[in-house]
Amino acid sequence: MKTQSFYMRRIHPLVFMAIVTIICILLTASLHLSTFDRVKNNEQFFLRRSILDAAAVPHDGQPETVARLYQESVTEKDGVYQVKGTDGTMRHVTQFTGPGLWGPITIMVGFKNDQKTLAGVSIVSQNETPGLGARIEEPWFTSQFVDKQGPFRLVEEGTADSPEEMDAITGATRTSESFKNIMNRAITQSTTKSGGQ
Repeated sequence: MKTQSFYMRRIHPLVFMAIVTIICILLTASLHLSTFDRVKNNEQFFLRRSILDAAAVPHDGQPETVARLYQESVTEKDGVYQVKGTDGTMRHVTQFTGPGLWGPITIMVGFKNDQKTLAGVSIVSQNETPGLGARIEEPWFTSQFVDKQGPFRLVEEGTADSPEEMDAITGATRTSESFKNIMNRAITQSTTKSGGQ
């Protein structure tokens, strides 16, 4: 019966694992470096599109259009984006983050010039369950806040008909509750900043 040498039993597996690890690290690092600029550009595009959506500035969703409209109508000061609407009025957009079911939900909330009335809401990032909580990104959900003032309370999906009601998503109670809390915090902070006018 042939016995394996010390090298074959102990050293060879370590050398093999080290080589495989180095190759994997090099591949991952080169992939990261080769896509770094593209990832940054995509992040910038999604952020700018979210700001325009929250300010109710219409666009076709193309990167060139979003970049042009952003440059023409948005200024940023102290974490608040001042956006000139198509009607010439100013909108104030601020980013808010709160806990969701599977991770943080980050949204942009736009207010009209009175700092009370919502101009729009858009989702920057979320990790909610596809087909359930992730439906917060659907236009029917985000558009329900336009021209409302809140604070909000949840009602069954499709039944919101008064200014303080917010349609919950069927089957996504925790996500709906989290979103409501983020929105109410945004409204409270906006009202506080405007001096409760």
